[in-house]
Amino acid sequence: MTKSRPKRWAEAIEKGQKALSDLETALMALEEAGSDLNDVRQEYEDWKDNLPDNLQSSPLADKLNEVSDLDITSEIDSLRSAFDTANDLFSTAEGLDLPRGFGRD
Repeated sequence: MTKSRPKRWAEAIEKGQKALSDLETALMALEEAGSDLNDVRQEYEDWKDNLPDNLQSSPLADKLNEVSDLDITSEIDSLRSAFDTANDLFSTAEGLDLPRGFGRD
């Protein structure tokens, strides 16, 4: 027998919230790793900023520029924003007053 729409709706929300919970754990680990990576990136940037003039156009400077140009924080913030949007979506879906059918609303 097929489950009712409201039952399937609730099950889908529960499944999505479980997935979001798992994703939150992974996202927090990613944010921590990103922060660690950004700390090291900043050290490379400081190195680049203190290069003597004779190394400003060297292969070393090019490599330091590549590291310095990584926008780690913005990319992880974008993931957090997408996560928050998905979380809001499931919260909204959970709070909806679903139609029950002809004559029962």
